Amino acid sequence: MGSITRTAGGIGAAVLAGAALTMAQAPAQAAAKKQVVTVPCSSAALAAAITAANATPATLRLAANCTYDITTAATAADALPIITGNVRLIGGPSTTIRRNVAAGAVRLLEVATTGTLRIDGIFLLNGTSATSGGAIMNAGSLTLNQVTLSGNTAATNGGGVDIAVGGRALIFRTIVSANTALAGSGGGVNNNGTLRFEQSRASANSAVSAGTGGGGINTALAATSSVIQSTLDHNTTTGSGGGIRNLGTTLVDHTLIELNAATLSGGGIFNLPPGTVTIFTSIIRNNTPTNCFPLNSIAGCTN
Repeated sequence: MGSITRTAGGIGAAVLAGAALTMAQAPAQAAAKKQVVTVPCSSAALAAAITAANATPATLRLAANCTYDITTAATAADALPIITGNVRLIGGPSTTIRRNVAAGAVRLLEVATTGTLRIDGIFLLNGTSATSGGAIMNAGSLTLNQVTLSGNTAATNGGGVDIAVGGRALIFRTIVSANTALAGSGGGVNNNGTLRFEQSRASANSAVSAGTGGGGINTALAATSSVIQSTLDHNTTTGSGGGIRNLGTTLVDHTLIELNAATLSGGGIFNLPPGTVTIFTSIIRNNTPTNCFPLNSIAGCTN
C-alpha cells in the first residue's frame, strides 16, 4: 500500500531559503555566460530570436509593457519555436506572451529533450494545446521564476505545464492559476518527471475528467514532486485529488493546502498506491469532501 506520513509543526517561511536560492541562482550563473539579445515588441522578432538562441545560447530580454501576441504558430502544436538549445527569457513590467485565437490550438512553448529554458518575470496566457501542456510542454530542463501562467488549456494533461518522462522543472515564486486539463490530469501542473514547486501558488486550476484528477498538481507513477513553502487553494477536479493527486513520490513541506475540492475523493490530497506522500510541517484544511485520502494511510491529517 502507498503511504502518507506527516510531521507536525507550524508553517515556517524561510527554512529552506538557502536551498531555494542556490537552485534559483544556478541557472542565472550559467545564463551570465550567454550573449544578451534585446527583443523588440514583436512576436515575429521573438520567434526569430528563439531560433537564433537554439543555435547559439542566449539571454533574450523582452520588452516591458508589451504583449507578444502570437497570431501565427511556429509549428502545428507550438506558438513559438521549440526550445532545443539553451535559452533564457527575461521580461520587464507587464511583459506578456499570449496566444491569439488566430494561431489555432497551440501551446505557447515546448522544451525538447535537448533544451534548457529559463523564464523570468513574464505572463504566459491563453495557450491551448490539442494534446498536453497548455502553456508549456517540457521534456528537457525548465525553470520558471516569478512567472504567471493563467488561462491555459490542455486537451489532455497539464493545463498549465506538462513535464514529460525525464523532464525536470523548477517552478519558483510563480503563480499557476485558472488553467484547465480537459481529459487528463494536472489542471495546473502534470508531472511525469521531476518537479520542484517552491514558494509558488497553484490556485483555481481544474482537471475535469472523472477518471483522472489533480486539480492543482498531478504526480504520475515513477515521477517525483517536491512542493515546498507553497500554497494550493481553490483547485478542483471531477476525479480525485483536488489539490494534489499522487501515484509516484510527493513531498509536501511547509505548505498550505486548503479550499480545494474533488468530486470523488481527497479534496486536498489523493494518494494511489504504490504512491508515497510525505507531509512535513504543513497545514491541510477545509478541503472537500476530505482533506486527504485514503483515510487509513494519513498520519495526522484531520478530515
